[in-house]
Amino acid sequence: MVIDLHSRRVVGWSMSERMTTDLPLAALRMAYERRRPPPGLLHHSDRGSQ
Repeated sequence: MVIDLHSRRVVGWSMSERMTTDLPLAALRMAYERRRPPPGLLHHSDRGSQ
């Protein structure tokens, strides 16, 4: 799940029966496509696995 820290809205997510590297990549891709962030924007991760 990707959350916009300013608006606190969920802007990307992904679900599957298995945890693979495709899940966070799909969520990040969705967030990017939905928000189109400006160049230089930082992405912060809590490095959580679930």
